[in-house]
Amino acid sequence: MKFKAVVTVVALLALAVCASPAAAAPQRTDARIYRAFTATGRPTIRITRTVRGECFAGSSAIVRRDAWRCVAGRYIDDPCFSSVRAPGFVLCPPAAWNRFGTRINLITPLPTPSGHRRTPSTSGIPWGIRTVSGLRCEPITAGGFLVGRLRSNFSCPRRQLLWGAPMRRFSPWRIFVAGFNAIRLTRTARIRIAWF
Repeated sequence: MKFKAVVTVVALLALAVCASPAAAAPQRTDARIYRAFTATGRPTIRITRTVRGECFAGSSAIVRRDAWRCVAGRYIDDPCFSSVRAPGFVLCPPAAWNRFGTRINLITPLPTPSGHRRTPSTSGIPWGIRTVSGLRCEPITAGGFLVGRLRSNFSCPRRQLLWGAPMRRFSPWRIFVAGFNAIRLTRTARIRIAWF
């Protein structure tokens, strides 16, 4: 009788652990709008470098009216974010999940006519993705590969690429994942966080 009781308690504990929220896979994708500035124009990221440069177009990484493609010296930063409350400079994080980045003090005004018009939103293609398996994937802003009609839109560690746009009919969202030399796309990754 004691042995059966112990087995029953162990089984119940195992079921409780499996049913706990921490052990369960995420059921929804966390869609986040990236904010480099507060509403009053203060940077939300730690500035690790300050340089002089200029922005010459709207961002190729994300379509929103405060995101830019900028150059400082020989280096292009994309995206860099501006704020109407903080004129004269932009902030350029290296990736969506980083809370630090470069400040570019602008030597020319922002090229508003060649910028985007869209307000920040969670529609469209994100500029950063973290999968449930832990891959952190950044946008490919130039070049890329095609498989069928889908383009490689994100570069991830371990020579993996994410193809096309997130499939929002699933929860969490999914996106095709394959290597550089893919011929067919059959495998998908579940998206834990999408930054816009």
